[in-house]
Amino acid sequence: MEDFKNLKGEGLRRVVAVVSIIVTLYYLYWRVTETFNESALFFSWALFVAECFGTLTTFLFFFAVWRPISRAVPESLAGRTVDVLVPTKNEPVSILRKTLLACNDLKYPHRTLLLDDGNRSEVKALCEELGCVYLARESHEHAKAGNINFGLRHSTAEFIAIFDADHAPLPHFIDRLIGYFKDEKVAFAQAPQEFYNIDSFQHRADHEKKYVWTEQGLFYNLIQPGRDRWNAAYFVGSCTLMRRAALDDVGGFATSSITEDMLTSIRIHQKGWSSVYHNEGLAYGLAAETINPFHIQRKRWGLGGWQVFFKANPLFVRGLSFPQRLCYLGSLIYPIEGFQKFVFYITPPIVLFTGILPMNALDITYLLHFIPYYALSLFAFNEMGRGYAGYLLLEQFSMGKFFTYLESFFSLFLPRRARQFKVTPKGRGTSTPYPLVVPQALVFAGSVVAIVWALFQLLLGLRGDEFIIAVNSLWALFNSGLAVAIILYARTKFYQRRTDFRIQDAVPVFFTYRDGGKAVRQLAAADDATETGMSLVAAGPIPEGGDLELEIMLPRKTLAGTGHVMHVKTVNAGADVIARAGVAVTGQSGEVDVMSRYLHESAVSKFLAEYTTRYLTYIESRMGPRLERKARARRIRAYLPAVTRGKSGVDSYGVIRNISQSGYLLAARENLAEGDRVAVEVVVGDRNVRLPGIVVRVVRHPSEDFPECVAGVVFDRTDVGDVNRILAIADAMAALW
Repeated sequence: MEDFKNLKGEGLRRVVAVVSIIVTLYYLYWRVTETFNESALFFSWALFVAECFGTLTTFLFFFAVWRPISRAVPESLAGRTVDVLVPTKNEPVSILRKTLLACNDLKYPHRTLLLDDGNRSEVKALCEELGCVYLARESHEHAKAGNINFGLRHSTAEFIAIFDADHAPLPHFIDRLIGYFKDEKVAFAQAPQEFYNIDSFQHRADHEKKYVWTEQGLFYNLIQPGRDRWNAAYFVGSCTLMRRAALDDVGGFATSSITEDMLTSIRIHQKGWSSVYHNEGLAYGLAAETINPFHIQRKRWGLGGWQVFFKANPLFVRGLSFPQRLCYLGSLIYPIEGFQKFVFYITPPIVLFTGILPMNALDITYLLHFIPYYALSLFAFNEMGRGYAGYLLLEQFSMGKFFTYLESFFSLFLPRRARQFKVTPKGRGTSTPYPLVVPQALVFAGSVVAIVWALFQLLLGLRGDEFIIAVNSLWALFNSGLAVAIILYARTKFYQRRTDFRIQDAVPVFFTYRDGGKAVRQLAAADDATETGMSLVAAGPIPEGGDLELEIMLPRKTLAGTGHVMHVKTVNAGADVIARAGVAVTGQSGEVDVMSRYLHESAVSKFLAEYTTRYLTYIESRMGPRLERKARARRIRAYLPAVTRGKSGVDSYGVIRNISQSGYLLAARENLAEGDRVAVEVVVGDRNVRLPGIVVRVVRHPSEDFPECVAGVVFDRTDVGDVNRILAIADAMAALW
């Protein structure tokens, strides 16, 4: 949860924003009074309006995030009634099972109601098995909004929690949010939608630097906290706790737009209710894995935005405050970006092909006005983005979405059936994704051909506007670079090859296999896992193609199961052989649900906590203290199973996650504390290597059902030869990842 009050340079970045606004307004005034080409007015106005739209969205962004707030967790309210609603239509039963298990694990007393618009017998059987209420309506009008309204008619609870079918809440979700409703004016408390599959289309992850950027990160991490100050944070369709009285006051969820969440929020705010945004990950779901579901989702959002814009324009509806009107306006006009970017993408080719300019002259005077305005705008946007912006990545995704937004506008004029609500598909898809990158390919081809054409004419002496050609060629190259970048990235996301995202973790696992007539039992570490598979790492052999008996040692519970080795990769470290095997888990003796709960209530949050989602802006980096950094010993990634004997004197199992010349990082099942002496033995082949040490740092994972701690340990009277042996093994293991 970001504490915006403690960010460096908040006052200075607001000064930069004000200066940027002044310079921008002067630039636009100069553009409209001095630069229009009278012989190409349509072209001139098109480019100028596109620039004005960019200015409007930037100013609205500055306003929304001017002073974002960070809320402290309020004291919980006891004795209230809560119903959890999970709407679904065609999501796989495997995904629904994970979500319902998580809903059942919510600590606050509640009922879980599954609203099945697919009327599926297998989903009904799932609800009967897990003790959830199954509801299915006979008619399916108004899509998701109609389905949730149907659920409301079967609920009498004072509060309603809503989760998408693929969003699994953490056990304390309701406890964290319900305290906000001590204020009788609060209609809903919204938490961010967090996505754990960081290999999705909308994510960019740097695993070495432990940094992950997501296309929606700016919205959830900054824009919503900014709008929260203006009482304009809005309901996003999931991960929300709502007051039933507020929903009744507005007649339930709005049904006249396929983005029922925003329209419902507007109506709630119109009635004088307030909202809360709690900026903490309390539920984790699946982002659109590949390019096709990503575009389906964005097209639906774009169409819904247009519908709300024309049916409940926040500038004209009654009951909203002026700040609320501006915040909602910023959310509704974003699909217009499709037209704006289209103008920006076709302007350089038009100039290069025809020599016609959208201004009366493109000379040094123009650049002296444009460059300061543009550079200052980018700098101010990056600073006001507080490290969540990522201009070039945002521009890449704008290139990827511009045609989708154009489609969303023209969808308004299609028959009602053609613009019905479409669920974002999850998992492996079969649709052909190639047409989705055709617009970007045309931008690239048009830009390159235009540059070649203009240069060819210049060489033949048919044109003498070298400066104009140079400037527009650079612009065209920038656009074509964005097109190439998003196309190349999209090619890696055309298809989803794995059904489930492997969650990185560190779990000790005993596996047993038959060597002739002899049973061999060996300790390994699982470095990633799903309910149906995992990767095992062992300092010793793992039989390829064989069947294994598994003992998966989760915190407080050991699961028994079976698995089949799909593939094995080995490396040598001196006399030691290290193996990493992909194992399909074919059964866990009815304990698959426990594994699912562990992954989504513990492993996911630990995994995401290792990544940062923001970078230091220029102002923050310059204003922060300059510390003399001591050289740290090189840490080597290693997933090695270990036996730990702590102060209790009882053996437990853990995993060493990395090691250096001075110590190691231990994922332990025992509750360790700073200053504890630990006797750790790394399991290597037929003998254990002793690595005794002292705990100097502990990070505890506060899970009630799956407690675990990660301890930083420094060596204490450790044999140098043993340390070097484990370091050699860790070095060799790099070839396995």
